[in-house]
Amino acid sequence: MNEKPIKAIIWDLDGTLIDFKINSVKARRKAIKVLRDYGIQKENLSIEMPILENVKISRAIFNELGFSSEKIKEIINEVSNAVIQVEHEAAIKATLTQGIDQVLEFAKKKRFKQAVFTYNTHNNARISLETAGIFHYFEVIVGRDDTKNLKPHPDHLKIICEKMDVKPDHIVVIGDTGRDIEAAINIGSRSIAFLLPSSSTSCG
Repeated sequence: MNEKPIKAIIWDLDGTLIDFKINSVKARRKAIKVLRDYGIQKENLSIEMPILENVKISRAIFNELGFSSEKIKEIINEVSNAVIQVEHEAAIKATLTQGIDQVLEFAKKKRFKQAVFTYNTHNNARISLETAGIFHYFEVIVGRDDTKNLKPHPDHLKIICEKMDVKPDHIVVIGDTGRDIEAAINIGSRSIAFLLPSSSTSCG
């Protein structure tokens, strides 16, 4: 089997390029507060569950209560804005993964295109990269607000491939979580698992 030459590197953000020290508990508490304000009972929510799971449960309850789709969307946007604020606090304090700038510079000299796909918002991802001093290495950033289907769904990577005009079998995905590697498998590209001795809770 002849492998196609690599033309682009798609990077995960948190835990791979940067250390994004988000206060996950604070973010979950803010999300839960918004949901409680709209009538979701305490026993239906958990600080231990991911925000998306709490939102999923709440959406079902809102539907049962007869909330309109427009109202539910408004509530979920309010949750999102509360979480984005906490993410922004982390973005302006993002630190570079040790030695990653040398890898990025090497890739640049080899003329590889480079992009980022992340669970973070586009704007907070950009701020994180600027704070860490590596924003200039990337042609494309695709955050959770740029796609309806997040990794490991192939759409997250498909958007990047389209923007950079490369085919999936010409890219390599580098990330520190299973969903990064699974995304690569789902789109038919190669991948590299990036592991650190100790890693923060990744938001992507």
